Amino acid sequence: MKRTHLNGLLLLAVAGLGAAVWFSREQVEPVEPLTPLTEAAITRLEVAHTGKPAIRLEREGEGPWQLVAPVQARADNLEVNGILSVASLPVKRAVDASVDRAVVGLAPPQYTVTLNDRSLAFGGMEPLAFQRYVDTGDRVVLVDDPPSAALDADYSDLVSKQLVAPEATLVAIETPDLTLTETDGIWQADQHPQASADRMMAVVNGWREAQAMWNGALEDDAEAPTEFVTLRFADGRQQRYGIARREPQFELVDLERRVRHTLSRALVDTLLQLPAEAAPADDASAG
Repeated sequence: MKRTHLNGLLLLAVAGLGAAVWFSREQVEPVEPLTPLTEAAITRLEVAHTGKPAIRLEREGEGPWQLVAPVQARADNLEVNGILSVASLPVKRAVDASVDRAVVGLAPPQYTVTLNDRSLAFGGMEPLAFQRYVDTGDRVVLVDDPPSAALDADYSDLVSKQLVAPEATLVAIETPDLTLTETDGIWQADQHPQASADRMMAVVNGWREAQAMWNGALEDDAEAPTEFVTLRFADGRQQRYGIARREPQFELVDLERRVRHTLSRALVDTLLQLPAEAAPADDASAG
């Protein structure tokens, strides 16, 4: 009898556990995204901060993103993804419709993100769960705080860190100590007429592959550069960079777009001058 009684208790316990698991599974509610938009469906973005120029980006279909305001430039896809991710932020909970928008930082909002034609106003932080208030136009909800770097008023992070577009064709590179020009597929170094093709292509390929480690806004009181690099392209365009400094990091400034690009110090020699001549191979038959 004791064993039978024990087995019965075990069966009841297992059944109860199974019911609890099933019940908890039934109680899991689907995650509600902040908007119904998919990232692939978004072709226009705007980030607006009060008193600052609106930041606008566009793309055609599935093409690359382009900054169109306040400057025109190729965009950094990784940074743009930080804005796109706003569309699918999980809604943590809805806020009572009677909430005072001024109290929660929504009148005025801290910033507004517009995805295609859908505007989202972002307010202050809820102090207990550290979630951000968002006015979707229909209601106020709370979401986890989105990545701030992509959503601040400084557009410099959104400018591509790749200095030469992958599809661009370089035809001339002018640095303070070196001028390379391409004619009919053949590169020449004006100051080094005997330079080998390998040495010249090392510089050309260096520029084709060069990427900044990070970008920053060029301060209004920044010292004006005295040395420059000019890149010329087959379609007639050109890009001019000022050399802000060479160490401890290599900094190039885009004066037109007011962006400071910080690169590795190792790229100074790669981008501004020809590499050293390769040492002649030892004559195996010598001696």
